[in-house]
Amino acid sequence: MAWSQVNRLFVGSLLFLIAIGGVIAYSVTQSETTHIMIAGILLTVEFAKTSTAQQKGLSGRPSLPNDHGMLFVFDHEDYWGFWMVSMRFPLDIIWFNSARQVVWTEPDLKPCPIYDCPVIMPNVKSMYVLEVNAGFIAAHHITLGTTFSFSTA
Repeated sequence: MAWSQVNRLFVGSLLFLIAIGGVIAYSVTQSETTHIMIAGILLTVEFAKTSTAQQKGLSGRPSLPNDHGMLFVFDHEDYWGFWMVSMRFPLDIIWFNSARQVVWTEPDLKPCPIYDCPVIMPNVKSMYVLEVNAGFIAAHHITLGTTFSFSTA
């Protein structure tokens, strides 16, 4: 192959890889969102459906808008534990069963260092877990049995 052909092939391959990298980066940074209604409040929630998204959660983010949250969706009910490693702001965490009824809540969880960070594990099984800003549970009177529904708004 002539030098100019090699250069064109190399540059073409490099541009292709850059383009593919951009598509991959775009798909990784774009998250699926929806709306849920809980206690008369409409929330925009990001889905955490994959194990990678579930492991990362909201960690590393500087804040969360007041009308937003992250909804962890599992494929079955189980004892799902959460911790506050790499978080930069406090959260309320709400666990729901498969009927979308609150079965456990943990209000005002503070960020913690990896060497001293407990896993919060409810003593009941859940299928959905919602992370929202600290204070949400108290402000909206979320109690055991409160339900959420998916909204088209």
